[in-house]
Amino acid sequence: MYRCERCHGAFVHPVPDDEALGKFYTAFHKSDKDGGVYDAMETRMQADFPAKVRMLKSALATLGISGPGRVLDVGCGKGFFVKAAQEAGIDAQGIDLSDTGVEYARNVLKVKARVGRIDSAKDELLRDGGPFDVATFWATIEHVPDPIGTLRAIHDVLRLGGILLLDTGIGWDWLDRLLPGRVQWYDPPQHLHVFSEASMRVALEKAGFQTLAFDGCFERSRRRRALRQARSALAATGLRTAAVLGQIKHGPFVQTKYPIGNLMSVVARRS
Repeated sequence: MYRCERCHGAFVHPVPDDEALGKFYTAFHKSDKDGGVYDAMETRMQADFPAKVRMLKSALATLGISGPGRVLDVGCGKGFFVKAAQEAGIDAQGIDLSDTGVEYARNVLKVKARVGRIDSAKDELLRDGGPFDVATFWATIEHVPDPIGTLRAIHDVLRLGGILLLDTGIGWDWLDRLLPGRVQWYDPPQHLHVFSEASMRVALEKAGFQTLAFDGCFERSRRRRALRQARSALAATGLRTAAVLGQIKHGPFVQTKYPIGNLMSVVARRS
């Protein structure tokens, strides 16, 4: 991965082609028993859903919407967040590239979802109910080859003043600078981009969004946030010391990725 010296965003170059990414995600999305890793990841993500539903309700309230609104979950996977939003009385639907994920969303969870890329599905989405009030983009932007293009497509399906909620791993924060390039987000080909705060703000601006709120250490509760920061500081200091002590023999941080890293959470408005 390379890092931009100006905005400190990191990216894979060259980007793997669709065939290579397809093969990777076919294996990645298998259940744990079949050799995949997605089950455990999905369980962790679902634990954040109550807090994210509250964020979604707050976004709708900001727009003056007291009813169900109209919400699109981009990168919906198997549709679990769409289901959580619907159970909270919100009119939500999803879109995802995974045909098996969307099939599960439709047939098992009984939620509205479609297969496809949002940039090629824009017109169809708008014909089927008009623009959306809010779009959610949870833990997905780091996976897409063209994040600014995807953000522009989301911009185009939102109403004027519509709100985007997204989260992703953050790079170039205090933890990444202490362990440069070794927090868990640097994980190609799963993650093609690692955004710094500056690079995320630039990407949003280029896509036609105004950043309303930015949190560089998202957690679903204040207690968990404090614990995360304390654990990260202790772990990073210990790992940094160990790496420095071993650098004569092995070089600093050689081929090592640590299971720590902070999450950014962003609220943005279609300008």
